[in-house]
Amino acid sequence: MVMFWGMVVLFARAVTAAFRDPQSRALVSGALTVIGVGTWFYARQESWSIVDSLYFTVMTLTTVGYGDLHPTTPATKLFTVFFVLIGIGILLGFIDVVAKHARRGPEET
Repeated sequence: MVMFWGMVVLFARAVTAAFRDPQSRALVSGALTVIGVGTWFYARQESWSIVDSLYFTVMTLTTVGYGDLHPTTPATKLFTVFFVLIGIGILLGFIDVVAKHARRGPEET
């Protein structure tokens, strides 16, 4: 469990460092915005809890897609199509930037 929390701290530091970097700030902001919009949309349209909506958004954009939650209306299905097409690229770019900052370590950021 200690290792898990160590990884959470490392991730938080890497995201913070990426946000401080002017070249990465837009990508970090974009990823957080995409995740926020998806979470809000699914909570509102599917009547899911915030946690379920966040979970579905992250699982979808990271292409994990367990299938335990899924859109049920034509509107949310259409939203998901465009959400995936736009969001996957943004989230993958975000993951790349955060990984680069995590590899640098706190002394170089």
